[in-house]
Amino acid sequence: MQAQVEDTERGHSLSVVIPALNEDGNIQGSIDSVISAADRNFDDYEIIIVNDGSTDRTLAIIQANMAKNRRIRVISHERPWGFGASYHDGRRHATKTYTVMVHGDNAFDNNTLNNFFSNAGKADVICGYIANPAARSWMRRVISFAYTTAINLLFSMHLKYFNGLQIHRTEWLQRTNLSSDGFGFQAELLIKAINEGYSYLQVPTIHTERPGGGETKIFKMKNIRSVVFCVARLFMWNIKRALSVKKESKHV
Repeated sequence: MQAQVEDTERGHSLSVVIPALNEDGNIQGSIDSVISAADRNFDDYEIIIVNDGSTDRTLAIIQANMAKNRRIRVISHERPWGFGASYHDGRRHATKTYTVMVHGDNAFDNNTLNNFFSNAGKADVICGYIANPAARSWMRRVISFAYTTAINLLFSMHLKYFNGLQIHRTEWLQRTNLSSDGFGFQAELLIKAINEGYSYLQVPTIHTERPGGGETKIFKMKNIRSVVFCVARLFMWNIKRALSVKKESKHV
């Protein structure tokens, strides 16, 4: 069930969705950075943490924070649903004007989040890109460059990055058909929003590679496979959309 978005006339408000799977070394840093940045930019915000079947102390850390901060709530999965599915589960419960997904691996500190959050409302979509790519391994830089280049070519776009922080209007998220449950969901969000004519603003962000340790999950074969399938579905969606627009223009 979709959450009811609160009246936007009271000003900008923010729902922060934090997916987390076995992030006991990083989740506290993510929570602290989000609270610091949200406090500086919004009078009204909520933090929805999606515990995606963690088997370490992630849930216990979240619950300890909930006891101290009424803005925090948790959605727990008994088994892992996946990164994209966890995001979708969280954003369906969002009640504020805007929704942003922040990684549970503490990839962005409070200063980066503060700068990013301060841009809410300057465009329909606020999308971040990595301003310090050298912080990542050479392999991840190469893969990221290839992925970004391919998406831009396939969809005639000119974005610097597709997998960064993104702020969207919650109302749009809740009425749009979003199908990717894997790591490709962020590209789907941007492609569909921009193709629908929404304005966007690209904002530089400083990335920190898992300061609390743990391994990245993006290079697992099932995640790579999900990205490939997502891009293929989006390409077919884009073709059908273009044909539909062309057909409608002939009848005008």
